[in-house]
Amino acid sequence: MAVITPTLTLTSNASTASTNPGPLSVSLSLSATDVLTVDKVQAETLTVGTTPAVLFDGSAQDDGGTAGQHGGFVYLKNISAADHDVYIGAVADGTSASTLDDANDAVRLFTLKQGEFAFFPYDYTMDIVVDGENAASVLEYFLFNRG
Repeated sequence: MAVITPTLTLTSNASTASTNPGPLSVSLSLSATDVLTVDKVQAETLTVGTTPAVLFDGSAQDDGGTAGQHGGFVYLKNISAADHDVYIGAVADGTSASTLDDANDAVRLFTLKQGEFAFFPYDYTMDIVVDGENAASVLEYFLFNRG
């Protein structure tokens, strides 16, 4: 087994700061680190396009474990060269998404703006789907299987 060590650090100035004022009345400094056991990694940079597509098929990833004991960790980053959003959604295994760019779409979880990223656990109980604002939207991903 191998390990990865993700670290998240959030900092901001107080809202009264003259340079880069933050969202709170006080300054913020928050950090969290974990050591995660993984056994295999999938990685790719792909042009997303403007038609929803399955990024991760939960049933194809499933290693037969129970929730919280199997699954993995997902890192996604919008690396589009221009200001093109990437939409991420979740659907029941084997279900297709008709669109993710509609602001009222029930399956869309979040939008990654150019340069934004997300890191989250994934139990392989659903499919992760992806859609782009533009045919030139580019997504980088890593799927670390929980070891």
